[in-house]
Amino acid sequence: MSGLMEILLIVMIALGIFMLPRLLAGKPEKKDHSPVHPYRLSGWMRLALVASFLWPALLALYFKPWNKQWSVFLYVAVGPVALAWGVSWVVSGFMKKQK
Repeated sequence: MSGLMEILLIVMIALGIFMLPRLLAGKPEKKDHSPVHPYRLSGWMRLALVASFLWPALLALYFKPWNKQWSVFLYVAVGPVALAWGVSWVVSGFMKKQK
């Protein structure tokens, strides 16, 4: 019976640690305005993200890089994705500079 009491005591201490600060903190002040999303993903950006995940995944199934073909997989699957995102990053930097 003492094992059950020890478990209950540990549960009570854990509940006290997690619940007591919430009870003492009170209610937060409500904000009057709705949250503004700083950046929304366009359709092209969503397409680029999906392609960035699907391209290496599909080529991994084709090349099977776990069978000692890592270099081919890195050049053909990961390389174009990294190159495309790098070019996009540089171009967006030049576009922001012009604005």
